[in-house]
Amino acid sequence: MTSPASRRPPSSGSERRVADALERGELVSLRRPVAEDRDEWVALRESCLEHLLPWEPHQKVKSERERWNSFFSTANTEDRQRFLICENVSGETVGYVGLNDIRRGVMQSCNAGYWIAERFTRNGYMTEGLRLAVRHAFRTLALHRVEAGIQPHNTASIGVVKKLGFRYEGTALRLLEINGKWSDHERWAITAEEWHEAKAPRTIKPQPPASTRTPRPRR
Repeated sequence: MTSPASRRPPSSGSERRVADALERGELVSLRRPVAEDRDEWVALRESCLEHLLPWEPHQKVKSERERWNSFFSTANTEDRQRFLICENVSGETVGYVGLNDIRRGVMQSCNAGYWIAERFTRNGYMTEGLRLAVRHAFRTLALHRVEAGIQPHNTASIGVVKKLGFRYEGTALRLLEINGKWSDHERWAITAEEWHEAKAPRTIKPQPPASTRTPRPRR
């Protein structure tokens, strides 16, 4: 895994990306995708499809470029708000988080969807990215409830929502088609009353690879 400290320094382009952020944390920021992001987004997806596809709903797309077209055209609508997760140091895109199926009226709720590229896992990026998205949902969009549907064996994703205070509300049987199979999904949710930004866990800065750490003296 490449440590954040070893990546390229920020360029003027990456500084602009962070400046365009709608939400910013200690490690990552959220911003809307623009047309110029297509090649980077496609390359990122293609670099880790084996990591991503086992968790994603079945979509009839022929390529990641076609998936981008669908993603980009629905990134800022009344019922969807989708963001790129960008590392603050380099401005590099590391993943995605979206507030989907936004329902107004008496519900004021949405479903959160998210993914992170395999090489960026275990850095705290996904936890902070989702935390920023939930904050955006409650503070900016004035929603009341954020839900997340997660396959029971996706322990990493369940760990993320637990850190942010989501509650388990039951399991929906055969909810979504994943890889040609109807899969159960656990339902996790949090409401505005339960969300306390000051109490939301702060992400921990990633540790350098073991090979670069200074060994502790033996006693």
